[in-house]
Amino acid sequence: MEKKIINCVFNTIVKGRIKRKLISKKSIEEDKMKENMLDWTIQDIVTKYPETLEVFSNNGFEVFADEEVINELGAILKLKTALRAKQIGAEAFLNLLDEKIADVTNTNNLLTSMVDNNSGRFNFVAQIPCGLKVPLERELQSIFQQVQKNSEEPINYYTGACCNDLLHLNEWIPHFMNIDEVPDMVLTKGYHFFNKNFIERFIKPGYFVTPQSQLINNQMADIDIGDKEENYHVVGLTTNVMVVDKSRLGDLSMPRTWGDLLKPEYERKVLMNTYGDTFSDVVLLNIYKEFGDAGIEALGRAIHSGSHASQMIKGMASRKADVPPIYIMSHFFANAISNSDNIEIVWPEDGALVMPLFFMVKADKAEKLKDLVDFVSSSRFGQLCADAYFPSLHPDVNNKLAANAKFKWLGWDFIKENDVEELVEKLNKQCWESYSAKGGQANNSSPACGCNSGKESLKTQSI
Repeated sequence: MEKKIINCVFNTIVKGRIKRKLISKKSIEEDKMKENMLDWTIQDIVTKYPETLEVFSNNGFEVFADEEVINELGAILKLKTALRAKQIGAEAFLNLLDEKIADVTNTNNLLTSMVDNNSGRFNFVAQIPCGLKVPLERELQSIFQQVQKNSEEPINYYTGACCNDLLHLNEWIPHFMNIDEVPDMVLTKGYHFFNKNFIERFIKPGYFVTPQSQLINNQMADIDIGDKEENYHVVGLTTNVMVVDKSRLGDLSMPRTWGDLLKPEYERKVLMNTYGDTFSDVVLLNIYKEFGDAGIEALGRAIHSGSHASQMIKGMASRKADVPPIYIMSHFFANAISNSDNIEIVWPEDGALVMPLFFMVKADKAEKLKDLVDFVSSSRFGQLCADAYFPSLHPDVNNKLAANAKFKWLGWDFIKENDVEELVEKLNKQCWESYSAKGGQANNSSPACGCNSGKESLKTQSI
C-alpha cells in the first residue's frame, strides 16, 4: 500500500493533478483516551496503536521491538514511568505519538478517499518544524472551511514536517519556470525560497506581496528581520541553542558564545544536527558570516559527530563513554529533555541562531486566501508558535523568553547578496573536509522523531 501511495504522490506532482482527501475525524472517545495515555502501559498503547512502536523504537525504547518484552515488561510499565526513566519530556513524546497515529489514520484512508478535482495546483503548502505540524493541522480544518466559502474552486492544501516531507518541495523550487507551478501560498522555514532562480523569476517581477503592514515583537525589534521589500512575511523564528551535559564536560569551561566552540579545546566535543553528510545550514551560514572560512574549518574540527536532535537526546541518557558534552539543537527539542541537574540549556550570549518561519502569498490570490493570511498573521497562530518554542514576531504574543535573550540573524542584505543554496553547498563541503581530516565519518542519521519519510503519507487535502 505504501508503494502505491508514493507512486500516487509522484503522479500528483509530475502531472499537475491535485488529489482530494476527505478529512477523517477522530472520535471523542479516542481523544479522551489519548489525553490519559501517560497512565497507559506500553502494551496498551502498542496494542491499540501498533504504528506507535516505531516512535518507541526511534526514541530510546528499542527493547520494545521484541514482542516478548512488550507482553511482559510492557504489560506493567506505564508510559509516564518509562519517560521518566529515559529523561524524555512527556509533552514532546505525546506529540510524536499523536502525530504518528494521525498520519497512519490518514494513510489508511488516502487511496479510498482521493478524487480528481482538476484544479491543477496547490493553493497552500506548509512545510514546518515537526513541533508545529500537529497543532497547525488542527487549526487549519476550521480555517479552510471559511476559506472555501470565498472560493468557487476546491481549495487544495498540503502540510508536512520539514524532517520527513514526502512532497520534497525544496528539491523542486529551483526548477520552477512558470508562476503557475508555484503554490498560491507557502508557509515554510529556511532558505530554499531564497535561491537565485526563484528570486529572479518570481520575486523581482512582483508576483508575491505582503498583504498587510507588520508590527514586530519588541524582543525581535533590533534584528531587523522584517522584509522591507514585502515579499517574505516572517511570522516566527526557529531557534538553535546549545545544550551541555555538565557531567561530561570535565575541565572544559561552559561555552557561552558560538565563537567559543571554535577554540582548540572544544575539538571533537560538539554534536550537531545532520542528515547523512549534510550539516545544519543555519549553523554553517552564521559561522561563515562572522568567522569566515577559518571559522568553518574550526567548526569541522569541533564536530564529534552528527545526528537528529531526538537521537541526541537518546544519547544523553546513555552510559556510553564516547558521548560528547555539547549539542547544537533547536530550542524545541532542547525543551523535550527531562529536567536534570546535569543538563543545561545555553542560550548563547551572542544570540540563538535563527531561521525565519515565513509565508508568501501571490498578489492575485491574497484576497481569495484572506482568511488564511489573517490566521497565520494573527496572535492566535503566534501563540501556537510560542507554545512550541518557536518565538513569534507578533507584538501581542508572550514568547516566555528571558528579557535579555538575543537572536543571531543573517540579515536580508547577506541573503540577497549571496546565492544562499550555492553557498551552503560550498560551506558544507568545506566543513566536511575539515571534519573528515580529524577522523570524522559519515553517519546515517535520519529523522528519528517518530516519523520515517519512507512510511509517511502525503496529506494532499481539499475541501
